[in-house]
Amino acid sequence: MQPWKISAGLTAAAAGSAFLLAGSRLDYLAPFWPALLADHGVPLAVHLAIALAALAAAIYAAARATGLADLGRRVDLAERSVRRGEGDAGLADALRRDDEADWE
Repeated sequence: MQPWKISAGLTAAAAGSAFLLAGSRLDYLAPFWPALLADHGVPLAVHLAIALAALAAAIYAAARATGLADLGRRVDLAERSVRRGEGDAGLADALRRDDEADWE
């Protein structure tokens, strides 16, 4: 899996969780939302976008530092070598049965 996909998914999950948790705590502001957004909507949106971009960049950097960038390529390489018959014969047989839809 690509680091940017991991970063995008985790950022969306974190933003959604924060939105759900903060939404219940900010109920008392419900009557004032139109005035707040009219006066401070653009700066608020800019700050939220910057915060989300910083979070995504931090997750991306962590994924690159831990080697997740190469994990998908390594797994694909290992699977291709097993399918060629190099390595574990039992795993090669299981992959062949899976390709033939023989799941018994």
